[in-house]
Amino acid sequence: MLSAQKNGPFSPRELKKLSVEELMNIEVTSVSKSPEKLTEVASAIQVITNEDIRRSTVTRLPEALSLAPNLQVAQSNSHDWGITARGFNGAPFANNTLADKLLVLIDGRSVYTPLFGGVFWDAQNVLLEDVDRIEVVSGPGGTLWGANAVNGVINIISKNARETQGWYASAAGGSFLRDYAGVRYGGHVDTNFFFRVYGQRFDQNSTTWIDSTESHDAWHMTQGGFRMDYVPGNSNTFSFQGDFYGGMADTGNTIINGQDVLGKWTHRFSENANLSLQVYFDRTWRDLTASDFSEQLSTYDIDLQHHFPIGSNNQVLWGAGYRMMNDEVENSISLTFTPAERRLQLFNGFVQDRIMLVDQELYLTLGTKILHNDYSGFELQPSVRLTCTPSPEHTIWAAVSRAVRTPARFDADETTPFITTRNGEFDSEKVVAYEIGYRIRPVQYISFSIAAFYNEYDDLRSINLNDAPPPALLFANDQQAKSWGLEFSGNAVLTKWWRLRGGYTFLDKRFTAKSPAVFSGSDLFEAIDPHHQALLQSIMDLPGNLQLDITGRYVDMLPGLPSVSPQISAYTTFNARLAWIFREFEFSAAGQNLAGKRHGEFGSREIPRSFYLKGTFRF
Repeated sequence: MLSAQKNGPFSPRELKKLSVEELMNIEVTSVSKSPEKLTEVASAIQVITNEDIRRSTVTRLPEALSLAPNLQVAQSNSHDWGITARGFNGAPFANNTLADKLLVLIDGRSVYTPLFGGVFWDAQNVLLEDVDRIEVVSGPGGTLWGANAVNGVINIISKNARETQGWYASAAGGSFLRDYAGVRYGGHVDTNFFFRVYGQRFDQNSTTWIDSTESHDAWHMTQGGFRMDYVPGNSNTFSFQGDFYGGMADTGNTIINGQDVLGKWTHRFSENANLSLQVYFDRTWRDLTASDFSEQLSTYDIDLQHHFPIGSNNQVLWGAGYRMMNDEVENSISLTFTPAERRLQLFNGFVQDRIMLVDQELYLTLGTKILHNDYSGFELQPSVRLTCTPSPEHTIWAAVSRAVRTPARFDADETTPFITTRNGEFDSEKVVAYEIGYRIRPVQYISFSIAAFYNEYDDLRSINLNDAPPPALLFANDQQAKSWGLEFSGNAVLTKWWRLRGGYTFLDKRFTAKSPAVFSGSDLFEAIDPHHQALLQSIMDLPGNLQLDITGRYVDMLPGLPSVSPQISAYTTFNARLAWIFREFEFSAAGQNLAGKRHGEFGSREIPRSFYLKGTFRF
């Protein structure tokens, strides 16, 4: 929520009028698992607000993440994306890319799959109107969030049901996005109990191959859900929410569906002390009918955390959790997981202490997470952070952290005609990360943030020549890497009717083979990343209730991986939106990828230039 929540939530039309000072006072929770002002956060974090999303051309969650300048977001076909922070966007394959070092949460529910250790982005679909904000933390978050928060954390946070009262309806149609419809209704039973229900559907057209022929990867998806929030008094809050979806992609005749429910209770002892308990169940199913392979994953998760002060100088946060994932596959001739069914358990506990060394100016944060998984056993993920805030306009931070990516079934259980695994021998991947950053607001209407990082990775996944074929190759932990880079971002309110936001990132890395058996190209199998990328979003109000919004992106060249992914040339593109608002109605025309007819971003397909018209009704 915004720090000014005592005076009521800001509507979308009001948020764009906020000064940078007020925008910087937005409270975020992803770095410390407790609310803190953006100006005081000891981490490289970007916040994508609901207004940033609405004033862009994005239509789905992965597209919305491209508004974060500290993420590498590349669309590989009509329904799949490679998304990561600080590099390691793994090789593109059907139905996913092998990016596996980023933790993604939707309202506290992890959308991680133990099949390959990443995210199936085609299944992540939320009603963007109901997203309050998206917090994107680049850098390790394993101390609080656990396994796979190696290079960053994405936390998608929905609005409280109290903030979504009344009707919302939207419809769109165009060239690449053939059609879209979404509707939501929010109501209340009394002054303490609020609810909403929603439904949406979209139909997406196909991309093209690099030779301009149609790739036949069109897809469609339908989703619905609900949320209820109950606040019986000042001390307790309850929320309960759920979603269900189903869809189909032409690529491999892929069919997906799933359901999830989540409940959370928070008890507030005082302004600085609270206890929360969260429980969720998530079921996903995916059938690749063309290759006779399917997977069903059922996840059960419980998480407890307690935040309390000790004296006036210490803020302690501790917690514990348990997750059980039952993953069952139907093997095919070309892809086999042994055993076909695995019940994976994850136990974790963490503690963190934020110590005030100098009154309201210097803080030391110490913490660690201990977790146990079925593949590599116990893992320790400590972190040390130092924050200096000499004034509200200046924040300096430095951090040293250790994080791990626990093995996935792809690493430890998979066999194909070309590659296999050493069952029981694959270890977790590890990183020790060093970071320093500076956030400044030189004048009231402008803010900047810059972070520099240096990461040392060990036991990275490698593709090795098999000394006892067949198959000819196997997975091992025989790679190391070092990466370094800069992240710059800024936000400026130039006038009452014009705001700019954006950023630039630089990334470089070097891989080292620990064994002569490592196959050439192993490094690109794990990391296909640009050196440079930049983002600039312009949000402009014009006379006559008109809005003109333009988002431009530059992405540097991506190296090619023979027989898997061609080299992608550097590209510059932009999206534009022109909208007219009349009372409760909003009409808009949008164009995407307008700089050229089409371009490649990741893999062998090209994303086309496209247009759509959209109408929205709120009352």
